[in-house]
Amino acid sequence: MTTAPPLHLAEFRLVRALRAQEGEGPFTQLWNAQAGHLWSAVRGAVRSDAEALGWLASFRIDLAEKAASFNLEEALGAQVGRALYHHLRDGLPAGGELPAARLPPTQEGVAELPPRVRLGYLVDILFDWTPPDPAVRAAYRLLEPAADTNARLVVYTACLRSPPVEALIFPPGLPPSMPAPRRYRPSPLIAALGTALLVAAIAWYLA
Repeated sequence: MTTAPPLHLAEFRLVRALRAQEGEGPFTQLWNAQAGHLWSAVRGAVRSDAEALGWLASFRIDLAEKAASFNLEEALGAQVGRALYHHLRDGLPAGGELPAARLPPTQEGVAELPPRVRLGYLVDILFDWTPPDPAVRAAYRLLEPAADTNARLVVYTACLRSPPVEALIFPPGLPPSMPAPRRYRPSPLIAALGTALLVAAIAWYLA
C-alpha cells in the first residue's frame, strides 16, 4: 500500500486556485497535467479508445465539481486518482477471479486482472492512491513479485500510454497545434543551375 506524499508548492498553488474557482485556467492546467495518467488508467480498464474517451468526457465534468473541494494536505495526483476510481468503478463488470500464476509486468499482464481490480491497480500505480480493495493488494504479488521499487517502476512504465488529442483541453481560440507545412527546399544542384541561368539572362539583357 502506498502513502501519498504531501503537496508540492506548485500543486499547493493550483489547489488554492481550484478552490477559489478562478476561471477555467486552473482546471485546464490540472486536467492537462494529469491527462497522461488519466488516459493510461481509463484505457487500461476498458475495451476500446471510444469507450475510454466517453468515460473521460463524463469524468471531466465530475472532476470539475470535485476539484473545488480538494484539500491542501494530500498530493494532487492521489486526489484525482481517488475521484477517478469512484467515478469509473461501478461502471465496470463486477466479479472475476485473480489469476493463480504470476503475471508479466506488461500491459497484457495487467489486462489479465478482473476489470475492477485492474482499475484499482492502475489507479494505485499511476496516482499513488490505493483503493480499499484487498484484491488490489493481492495484484501486487502477481505483477510485482520482487516487492521493490524497481519492480514497481517496470510496471508503471509499461502501463503508461500517450493520451490522444481528444483527451486534452485546449483554451478557446487555441485548437490542437498542427505540424507546420514543410517548405520546399531545392537541391544544391538545382539552386546552382537556377543561379547560373539568372546570371546569364541578366548578362544577355545588359549586352
